Amino acid sequence: MKKLVLIVIFSLMAAGVYAQNSAVNKASQFKNDGELMKAKEQIDLATAHEKTMEKPKTWFTKGEVYEEIAFSEDSNYQDMQDDALVEAFTAYSKAKSMDEGGNYDGLSLIKIDNMWGTVINKGAEAYNQEDYENALNYFEQSSLLKPEDTTGYYYAGIAAQQGELYQKALDNYYKLVDLDFQDEEIYSSIVYLERSQNDDNEKALEVLEQAREHFPENESLMKEEINLLILTEQTDKAKGKLVEAIKAEPGNSNLYYNLAYISEQTGDDEAAVANYQKAIEVDPEYFDATFNLAVNYYNKAAEILKKANDMDLRTYQKEGKLVEAEASLEFDKALPFLIKAHEIEPENRTVLETLQTVYVQLKMNDKAEALNPIIEALGVKE
Repeated sequence: MKKLVLIVIFSLMAAGVYAQNSAVNKASQFKNDGELMKAKEQIDLATAHEKTMEKPKTWFTKGEVYEEIAFSEDSNYQDMQDDALVEAFTAYSKAKSMDEGGNYDGLSLIKIDNMWGTVINKGAEAYNQEDYENALNYFEQSSLLKPEDTTGYYYAGIAAQQGELYQKALDNYYKLVDLDFQDEEIYSSIVYLERSQNDDNEKALEVLEQAREHFPENESLMKEEINLLILTEQTDKAKGKLVEAIKAEPGNSNLYYNLAYISEQTGDDEAAVANYQKAIEVDPEYFDATFNLAVNYYNKAAEILKKANDMDLRTYQKEGKLVEAEASLEFDKALPFLIKAHEIEPENRTVLETLQTVYVQLKMNDKAEALNPIIEALGVKE
């Protein structure tokens, strides 16, 4: 009797295993036939049954079924597709872990890679159609499939920013930073969004300081940091940083330029002129420093001339010529730097027009007229 009982129990067990293996096979067949809900019903039974839930084939098949649902063009599956993608990824991951080094490990990895490529492509298609919300959804799905890959976060951030989903953009950009994805434009975008959307200058400054550690030579990041330090009333800190940097790199013309810039912004004209001159001394072809120094002198001359223009006739007759002569001294100082700036960038319209104005003010009309054909050759000013 004991033997009979054992045989009966064995037979029942075998029948149970066969039935559940049959559920896996039926799920595959229904999937191949396009009957996805029936396939789902069968594979859900198999993954819940104790006899088949521990087999990698079961979970691999579940991945295949749910992947088909996730990417089906049939509108009947639309509401369940996001969840189906998650289920497919989870199932393939489980099959991988259950068959490490085996066939299902490799096959599941290929399946995940293919799903990742599919959602990236769908995101790109939506983005190109300016459907930024759907693009963002696809790109975020790609990050679910490959959480350590920066591609999805990068494109998601861009799509979100284009779609004015600013917090989503920030979330994805910060994830890139967490993954040590070093890109100057990403840092600039974070700073812009923290300032313009969150009105958080302190956070923006924190991000800038982090960016500057990775890109110490980036001039736009340096300027932005200086602007924020000024805005947050930390001018001394900004100057201190630059002075220390100059001690470490006395041959770095950018550092002198930025110290000149912050000095100019805070009204320290003497320091501004001295540091622009130092930047030019280190790098005689430094256009920005050369032109900014010229503009510094030009603006002083313009301010002096404004005094003469504001005089009444009696005052002008007594003092006007002296004031104009004072302005000419500043134009004289600007002239060599404008000429040099023109040599460095010969087709820079702003330089040419400013130089022409200085020639006129200094009564060097022949030189001013000689610039006309050069300016005209540049075409109509936009």
